[in-house]
Amino acid sequence: MEEKKKGNSGLIILVVLLFVACAIMGAFIFVNKDKLTAKGNTSSTVETDKKDTNDSNCKEVKTYDTTDEKIVKLVDSLTVMVGGNWKQFELFANDKKVVASDVDQLTAYHIAESTFFKNNAQSITLEEFTKEIQKHLGKNYTFKPEEINYKGQSCPQYNYDASAKKFTKQETACGWTTGPVGIHHLITKATESDGVLEINMRVVFGDNSSKYYADYARTKLLQEYNGSSTELNYSGASKYKFIFKNEDDNYVFVSSEPVNS
Repeated sequence: MEEKKKGNSGLIILVVLLFVACAIMGAFIFVNKDKLTAKGNTSSTVETDKKDTNDSNCKEVKTYDTTDEKIVKLVDSLTVMVGGNWKQFELFANDKKVVASDVDQLTAYHIAESTFFKNNAQSITLEEFTKEIQKHLGKNYTFKPEEINYKGQSCPQYNYDASAKKFTKQETACGWTTGPVGIHHLITKATESDGVLEINMRVVFGDNSSKYYADYARTKLLQEYNGSSTELNYSGASKYKFIFKNEDDNYVFVSSEPVNS
């Protein structure tokens, strides 16, 4: 009988201890519930941030061949001749960042003019001319032909009639004599991601006589003219980054700037 009482007493003590342990645990959870919730939320936020970061880094990047026709044409469209000036590319490759709105009206005119001249267009409306410019400089570019002052610095192939709002082809006899050394560029890389196209290139600056320089200021002599610009050494030439964006399934110029690294 004594053994049975001892057994019951042990059982009662065990139950009491378990009850006390549960009470203590419950109190701990109640007191620290805010900290535990915050910790859980922090972990969740960290995981979400990681996921967002990973998603943003997974954008598809397309690399083009540097001789791809699409890439070459985009750059060539900006190398128009303005008044026979071989330095025209300096409008985009100089010592500062250039954006589409920085392009002057005369240069914008020549960008479109070259297209219509190649197609032997005889008469172009202002609307058509403007659309052609915006194909290169973006639909936000405002073209105002009546504000163009040629000042003898250009040889326009088309006369603008403000009253009729159209351009008409004219016979011109333009001629300039320039030295063999102008500005030359070499495309080194072209990549596209999320509708933005980045074209990297090296640019050599001539002095219109016999010398090529590695920089826009023409302080670093690169080499002298040897009869062929195809033999240029671009390894020490200035680096530039040109940005184009996809606008209505058409790539337009956004900006260009020197790259120091």
